[in-house]
Amino acid sequence: MNRYEVHYHYGHDRDDWRTMSFVATDIESARNLAIKLVPMDYNIGRVYEKEPFKFNPMEQTKIQNLTPQGTFDANGKTFYKFDCILENGMVGEVNAMTPNKWSVGDEVVVKEHLQTKWGPRLKLDRPGFTPGAASSGGGSRSSDPDATKGIIASWAVGVAMQVVGDPTQNHYEEAVLLASRIALRCRGIIKDEVNP
Repeated sequence: MNRYEVHYHYGHDRDDWRTMSFVATDIESARNLAIKLVPMDYNIGRVYEKEPFKFNPMEQTKIQNLTPQGTFDANGKTFYKFDCILENGMVGEVNAMTPNKWSVGDEVVVKEHLQTKWGPRLKLDRPGFTPGAASSGGGSRSSDPDATKGIIASWAVGVAMQVVGDPTQNHYEEAVLLASRIALRCRGIIKDEVNP
């Protein structure tokens, strides 16, 4: 899915231009969707693909629109799906374990923004949230080598998925594995070069 923008205006004097952003699979479906989204009395001027969104994981933003999309069960738990649009322009599906975890106007920080074969996915957190800070287990996950390896592997796969892009392309899994290995090698080289 790509982000598209349509410019449209009222009447023939073109002094009342407006803009609308939305997500579509390609330019043809974007044109068709623009025809449906733009109010009837308006004329469509231009439909074009916007530049890919530059993901900044520390950026704080707000939820602009949240549309419930039903539920699904995974690992014996029920999750609630929402289509989410953020004020910074990011779009994606957000999952939550409760139907009221997120609402329009909530301040959020984007932890992940992935393009999957099911469309864009967002993982959101509240600003200032530190995972594991209030853990009741008493033990530290940072001392567990398997947990550390898992975190590093997840990071590499996430980076690779962003680099490789379209999950429907041929040999997608092989490309993600290769890009993951390259990311891990680069991480090791840079880690060795940095001296505390």
